[in-house]
Amino acid sequence: MPNPLNLSDAADLIDLSIQEIFLKGAETESTLYQQYYNVDSGVTDYYIKDSSLAGLSYAGRIAENAVVTAQSPIQGYDKVFTQVQFGILLSFTKPMWFFGIKKRNLERITSEARKACADLRESRCADRLDNATAASYAAQDISGNYTVITTGGDSVAFLSAAHTREDGGTNNTNIVTDGTTSNMDKIFNVHVKSLLNNLENLKIYLHSIVNYGMMVRRLLLTIVFYVQGNQRQAYI
Repeated sequence: MPNPLNLSDAADLIDLSIQEIFLKGAETESTLYQQYYNVDSGVTDYYIKDSSLAGLSYAGRIAENAVVTAQSPIQGYDKVFTQVQFGILLSFTKPMWFFGIKKRNLERITSEARKACADLRESRCADRLDNATAASYAAQDISGNYTVITTGGDSVAFLSAAHTREDGGTNNTNIVTDGTTSNMDKIFNVHVKSLLNNLENLKIYLHSIVNYGMMVRRLLLTIVFYVQGNQRQAYI
């Protein structure tokens, strides 16, 4: 891709024989990531460090004149979030801007730089979920390759059966599984789709029965009318 964009790189913009030039840009800036991420806007610090304080477990039975069992909160793990900057440079020469882009009313092409950042944000947010069972994964963009770390304060992957507890108890798991299948939601969706198909087939079957019943009713009415007609002729 030429940088900056010259008149010779997009000569159609100054070609008077071409009446219409359309901008094939990205869609409206997407914000789908806000539906599955906690978003903290207005951050002014280079990094944010979070911690926590765990509550208490279940209370216990107190026998008469017994000492009440005591518990204390437990400090959680620390997690540091460091700001990462993403961007892109859109450049063109002054003649290209004046005689090409502005002449063709294509100034809105400058918004493509912001949309490019928004599209990358959606992709990177989705990548973290796609690689949620890994402690890190390799990413690539126009600036090169780099490694994305996905571990939390307990130093394990986002989705793991070995999340260590602050109190030293048995590891926690946040993977939905029946012991064999981890993507149970997909299996559930397959069963639901199959059920809906069966219901649709049942609907078609019942509709056929209704149509058959109407045909039988018409046939019976025809026989009745025929018999009544013969009775009238016999009477006359």
